[in-house]
Amino acid sequence: MSLKKGLLLLAVVLLISGLNFTADRLTKIYAVNHIKGHGTIRVVGDVFIMHYAENDGAFLGFGGDMPKPVKSVLLILLPSLIVFAAVFYTAFSGNIPMNQVVSLSCVIGGGIGNLFDRIFNGGIVIDFLNFGIGGLRTGILNVADLSVTFGALAFILMQFFAEKNKQGIVKE
Repeated sequence: MSLKKGLLLLAVVLLISGLNFTADRLTKIYAVNHIKGHGTIRVVGDVFIMHYAENDGAFLGFGGDMPKPVKSVLLILLPSLIVFAAVFYTAFSGNIPMNQVVSLSCVIGGGIGNLFDRIFNGGIVIDFLNFGIGGLRTGILNVADLSVTFGALAFILMQFFAEKNKQGIVKE
């Protein structure tokens, strides 16, 4: 891979992950200042609500009761290594299509957002978004979670269709 291409990929990773991180930070600051202590705020009826929550576990609070050293390894050290590896792979492998660089950069930005919370907020991640219809609802989550989820889904779908295209199953 040429130096020029490597620098371009690194710039895209930094820009997209930085935008995702910034959106996460700004919305969490908003949640602390305007949602915390105000109960449930209905944004779009019951389809989109905001409710402030502090999550000291992983997805949906799983592992919140783990001993602190175990939690530190599983929720700070391991994700930090994964984010670092993702940045390195995405920016320097040289064989990833740009759309996949963008999707992985969303995952990286979201991962950094939640890591920032855990490191600078006593192991707690701020959550405040909830979506659903009737009894079918998401857990309470944040913009970083959305970045990770949508980035990962986009990456998986692009991989799937790229593979199908290679096999001649999908025609353009």
